[in-house]
Amino acid sequence: MKKWIKLLALFFITVILASGFAITASAEIVSQSNVKSSSIIYVPDEYAKIQWAVDNASAGDIIIVRDGTYVENVEVDKSLTIRSENGSAHTIVHPANLTVTESLFAVTANYVNIFGIHSGCYRMVGAMVPYCRDTS
Repeated sequence: MKKWIKLLALFFITVILASGFAITASAEIVSQSNVKSSSIIYVPDEYAKIQWAVDNASAGDIIIVRDGTYVENVEVDKSLTIRSENGSAHTIVHPANLTVTESLFAVTANYVNIFGIHSGCYRMVGAMVPYCRDTS
């Protein structure tokens, strides 16, 4: 009888340890699948316009604007980093329209970083006058 109880106890201990291992392993797989890394998008390689890159980016992505002159107004409505590849001396963005309601970069999201782009005019949400500064 004692041998039977020992075997039963050993069986339950094995089942408990195995199920604990399975739970831990499945928790690790789930947590790894939820991790999203930032993508890097190059303008004009992947998208001809900065706005098109913004439209197709996900929050947290980085948009690198290669050397050149771009004429457009950009609306940024998600958390992104937009930066030039080689600094503001090589990346120039002129607004297609710059009025009280249109600006070069209209930023409506938090955690938006814009670096190394010459011209740097943008409108803060609620502001009636575009705010311009050199972002180099």
